[in-house]
Amino acid sequence: MARPDFISPDFVEDSDSEQIQERMMENLPEDISDMEGDFPYDFTMPTAIEISQLIQFDITRAIMIAFPEYSWDDWLDKHGARAHVTRRAATSATGTLQVTADPGTSLPAGTIFAVPATDTTDAIEFQITEDADFTDGGTLDLPIEAVEAGADGNVAKNTIVIMVTPVDGVTDITNAEATVGGTDVEDDDTYYERIHAAYEEQLSFVGNDTDYINWAKEVDGVGTVIVDTDSGPGVVRLIIVDSEGNPATEALTTAVYNHIISPNDRSKRIMASGSAQLIVDPATSKEISFKATGLVLNNITLDGVKTAFETAVKEAYTSAKTDDILRYNACRTAFSSIEGVTDFEDFTMEGGHSNITLDAAEYPKTGTVDFEEA
Repeated sequence: MARPDFISPDFVEDSDSEQIQERMMENLPEDISDMEGDFPYDFTMPTAIEISQLIQFDITRAIMIAFPEYSWDDWLDKHGARAHVTRRAATSATGTLQVTADPGTSLPAGTIFAVPATDTTDAIEFQITEDADFTDGGTLDLPIEAVEAGADGNVAKNTIVIMVTPVDGVTDITNAEATVGGTDVEDDDTYYERIHAAYEEQLSFVGNDTDYINWAKEVDGVGTVIVDTDSGPGVVRLIIVDSEGNPATEALTTAVYNHIISPNDRSKRIMASGSAQLIVDPATSKEISFKATGLVLNNITLDGVKTAFETAVKEAYTSAKTDDILRYNACRTAFSSIEGVTDFEDFTMEGGHSNITLDAAEYPKTGTVDFEEA
C-alpha cells in the first residue's frame, strides 16, 4: 500500500519570511518609516524569518508526525508501538568459511575475517561463531556471521579471503559458498503497511490466512509470506521469502515457526492449540532473465538503469504471488518508469513478451539483466 502524499494546510501558504515581513510593515503606524534599511525594517526581518520557519517547517512537521501515514523513522516507531507492531530489525548474514592452518593453530570464537576493502567499498567483516583448533592442521569448515547486520553481509563465494588481524599458521581462507540471510532494517513504507493493517483490525487471531501472514512478518528478516492452500486438511504451510527477495534460510524459517508455535513456552503460542499443523518452508527461487534494447538515456548510466530496475521489479514479484503469475506488463512498467529512460526498442522477459506462471512455492528472482543502449 503506497502511503499518501502529504498536502500542506492552507495556513502554510503566503508564509515565507518576505511575505510575513511585508504584512508587518503594512501594520506599522503611518508616521513610522517602512523603507528597506531603516530600523523598523531591519528589526522585523529576523522575527519574520523565525515565524516563517515555525509555520513552514516546525508546525508542518508536527502535523505530519501526528499521523502514521506521514511519519518516518523514530516517529513512525512510536505509532507502531501504539499498534503493538515493532519494526523488524536488520539480520546478520551467515555462512561457512574454509580455513587451512598449520598443526597447533587455534582460533577463538570471534576471530574476524573479511572481504577486502576496495577504492569504493569498505571491508565487510565476519566472525567465526565457535572455537577452532587445528590440532593436526589441515582445513576446517567454520560457521561465520557478519559482524554488522544488513544485506551488505550477503557476499559472493570466494570473497572472504583475509584476516583483520593475521594469525601465524593460517595459510588459506575462503568461503566456498555465498553468505546468506542478511537483511536490512525494515523500511518506513513496509513498516507502515503492517501498522495500517493493525489499525484497520485486519488481525482476527482466529487463524485465517491474513493472521498467519502478519504473524510471520513480525519476525526480523521476513519479507513476503505465501500461504500454501494445497497442503491438505488441518495443515497450514507458510512459504517464506526474506526482505531482500531471497528464499528464507533455515534459521529464518525456524524463527517463524518458533514465533507462531512457541514450542518451548506454550503461554506465548499465537496459533490456537490443536487447530492445525504448521509447516514453514523457504521459497524456491525462479530466476527470470530480462533484456532491453535500444535504450535512450538521459542523466543516467546503463549500470544505474540496471540497479534501479532490480529494485523496481521487486514490487512486481510481490504482486505476482497474488495469483502465481508474473505479468510481463508489470515488469515492463517497472522498467519503462525508471527516471532517465526516455525511450527503448524492445523489452523481453525470459526471451519473450508473455506472462510466466509460478508454482505455489516459487518466488521470482532477478537473473540475467542485459540492457543495451541504442
